[in-house]
Amino acid sequence: KVIDVTENLETNLTKYFNKILRVDQMKITSAQLDFSRVVPTDSDAENTNPKNIFRGKPTEVIAYPVVESFGEGIFFSFNEEEIESFFNNNPARKDYIVNKLTQLENTKNQFSQNAITKGNAMNWPLYLVHSFSHLIMRELEFRAGYPTASLSERLYVSNEENYIMYGCLIYTAEGSEGSMGGLIAQTREKNLNQLINNAINRATICNSDPLCWSAEGQGLFDLNFASCFSCSLVSETSCEHSNLYLDRQILVNHEYGFFKDIVNQE
Repeated sequence: KVIDVTENLETNLTKYFNKILRVDQMKITSAQLDFSRVVPTDSDAENTNPKNIFRGKPTEVIAYPVVESFGEGIFFSFNEEEIESFFNNNPARKDYIVNKLTQLENTKNQFSQNAITKGNAMNWPLYLVHSFSHLIMRELEFRAGYPTASLSERLYVSNEENYIMYGCLIYTAEGSEGSMGGLIAQTREKNLNQLINNAINRATICNSDPLCWSAEGQGLFDLNFASCFSCSLVSETSCEHSNLYLDRQILVNHEYGFFKDIVNQE
């Protein structure tokens, strides 16, 4: 069951989002095929050797056991025009982002032999949406009482002309913390605006600043900039990309951030 709650947004937020959906009921089906330790792997990468959890040869396994659970979530769909204009209509901002992502890509290439998690470091919309997703998960810890280990993200980012999309789904499934409406309650008009505004403004300050804010590389393989466990990293089981490719500045930098208008209002 999915309900459109976009109309609950205040004027200062409407230009950033095409749609926000409240997902009252969702089913998650999970199957674990293999695992790795120390270094994260990418199932699409070459020359990776994760440990298979089944004794039989993969070609001989015709069925896998799965775990089926039910939960709830919030889906954020960004305004495509706002995303594109953010990057293309300001040469100084474009140079700023390209320079940072070039540095990120060069760092990633140094560790290519370790089969780092999937994703192109130069895919700046993914970089932006992923950072926003983590800020929302961290804010939900304060507002809904869910530890980030009980939350998960699903990123929907594509630059292909026929499949352009910029969105993220934050969800939780039944378990030790339960799934009893605490997450979707945050989509009520007052709660939704406070959730987004507080997440954005909270991201302007980190207990590790100024070291975190001005970092030239931190986290696993130095693939994060202004992002650490004090501000925007989450449990690695909750993140699609092993807590990599994150930076608060692309969202809340007073001069170049995507949400700079909101930050500068304060």
